[in-house]
Amino acid sequence: MNDKYTLTVDIATVDSLGRNLYSNAAAVLSEFVANAWDADATRVEIQFDPNNSISILDNGCGMTDGELNSRFLTVGYRKRVVEGMASPRFKRPYMGRKGIGKLSAFSLADKMVVSSRKQDGPSHGFTIDAKEMEKSIRNTDPAGREYHPEPLADAAAEFGDRANGTKIVLSDLRVKRVSITERALRRRLARRFDVLGLANLPEDQGRFVIEINGEPVTYEDRGDLQKLQYIWYLGDYELPDGVQVSAEAENRIKDTSIPGHDDWRISGWIGSVAKPADRVFEADDESMKNIIVLARKRPIQEGLLDHLDFDKHFASYVTGQIQADFLDQDDQEDIATSDRQRLVEDDERVRAFNAKMKDIFNAASDKWSELRSDTTTKALYESVPEVREWITSLPSDRRRPAQKMISRISSIDGLNDDDRNSLYQSSIAAFYKLQQNDEIDKLKDVDTMSEAQLFTILSSYARFEELEYGQIIRTRLSVIGKLEDLLDHNELENRTRDFIAENPWLLDPSWERATEDLVKEQSFKRIAKEQFNLDFSDDAADDRLDIKYLDGGGRQVIVEFKRYGRKVKISELTLQIEKYARAMTRLLQQADARAGSGSHAYTNDSGIDARVNVIIIVKHVYSDIKDEIMPVKAANDRVRIFNARFLYFSDMVEKSKERYQEFTENPAQNDLAAKAIHALDKIS
Repeated sequence: MNDKYTLTVDIATVDSLGRNLYSNAAAVLSEFVANAWDADATRVEIQFDPNNSISILDNGCGMTDGELNSRFLTVGYRKRVVEGMASPRFKRPYMGRKGIGKLSAFSLADKMVVSSRKQDGPSHGFTIDAKEMEKSIRNTDPAGREYHPEPLADAAAEFGDRANGTKIVLSDLRVKRVSITERALRRRLARRFDVLGLANLPEDQGRFVIEINGEPVTYEDRGDLQKLQYIWYLGDYELPDGVQVSAEAENRIKDTSIPGHDDWRISGWIGSVAKPADRVFEADDESMKNIIVLARKRPIQEGLLDHLDFDKHFASYVTGQIQADFLDQDDQEDIATSDRQRLVEDDERVRAFNAKMKDIFNAASDKWSELRSDTTTKALYESVPEVREWITSLPSDRRRPAQKMISRISSIDGLNDDDRNSLYQSSIAAFYKLQQNDEIDKLKDVDTMSEAQLFTILSSYARFEELEYGQIIRTRLSVIGKLEDLLDHNELENRTRDFIAENPWLLDPSWERATEDLVKEQSFKRIAKEQFNLDFSDDAADDRLDIKYLDGGGRQVIVEFKRYGRKVKISELTLQIEKYARAMTRLLQQADARAGSGSHAYTNDSGIDARVNVIIIVKHVYSDIKDEIMPVKAANDRVRIFNARFLYFSDMVEKSKERYQEFTENPAQNDLAAKAIHALDKIS
């Protein structure tokens, strides 16, 4: 065995700090990009072929044979202690610190080939086979636990004709760990390094370019800057010239220093999207929700929001990139976890950073609510000009309070369009009433009013006369639309029955607030017991009624539903109607007898009590002989003797529509408040 190179490490270390610590290709490649930066490279080229191999080639200073052993092959090599705080050529503050990044390769691959060359010097290199390394390290003999990577027979050929640099090739890839698209990889690397602005510098001034499959990684690859609605720059941070940002409003939070520590400053940017779904990246598990904190231009913490006690609605819309170099100072303890995903929470710097970031998010959240209110209100005026017309029609001293009220509703977070439009309608109605009562001063602080206070005012003043009735009518029309949907889908009798029972005005406009003693799916026996305190022994005692209630005129109304698509004949219906009508009559007569009152004055020629009313709801009634749809009058004539009638689904819907539609379609021409409310209905 050739002992030229020696790697000394326990297999548990390889597992903990390599194979099990990193879960994706972007995190691993970030380690090698950081190594290239520290080596004063001006270019790092990644060839990404997840089906075969991944190579990383840089033009940095390279390593000698001895440096490969003492630096690359030493787990835990402390670069900043041995080599100083910055790179020799470009004086870049070193990104690396722990000396474990090279182990990350084994989370992606079982084989790693490393070759390197100092300026115009000889090439050196070796191959690490993870399976062979594991065999050696697991050897029970302590002396045999060393692993000796296999030297390359021709490192110069592997490295090519470059004067200097380092090349790493990963093969025997772990499929699940490299299952990421090139586009997603580009995006993740672009979001993890604040070095993209250096790509256009002259090479001798510190240019740094990251390439994937021959194409440079750019700000456009980030994918987040192009989705922003609003952006906040922190401190004096600026994006490089030419970077495209979609934000319609740019803001700046100037105070980003940590109290008591003038040299602890935060920079970068945060931004918000128009809707939470915009933070999702196509074909990528990572989203813009992952706000990454950088120190020395590379990640030191990910998922910032998960570490802050910040639960405002703004958190569902925000993204960003934060820079805080004071979290990785050479003269301070290393507080980053091994995978650079988290920070040591009880460190003074972390506590101060979290507190300041919470202040920054709160300030941005307040401004965001204001900006969204302006945008939402502008959209309202454009889509519903009647609202602006109503405000314009108000006396001059009333316009500003009305505008503030509309803007306050626009600023409420978490509302869908229908709910927001409903609140606009209620606010216009409430404003109208306040105006009538000369109480507009109650709205003087509406822009700073809590949502609970605002809702109290709206609910207290929105219910009055015609505007109140208009709101009721609009609700009724919505109910009619839902009934049509039930019928279109031929829903089961029970569902239709329950829906109409909740809205009895669909049966008869006089039953505005329905009724008393409404029961569903109960037998005559149970009705007699619970409503009349009677023991009812009758042939029909166990028959169950769809609906039975007492209407405002004192009539016992029985409602029977036939499924919308069911074909029912007149003889079947007549038998059921007569049975129900006579049973209800006998029940009432029994109740009268117990009370000591006669019942003969309450029956018609067929012996049916006048207090009994039977309604059968059907789509059509069919004749017995020809199996044809019967005319409405002919069908009703057959059952009138039982105080019964047919109510047709189509008539119920159309008559209800006609009854209420006229009100909403014809607001008075000079009633601009009603016109505005009506116009809001049309876009709901």
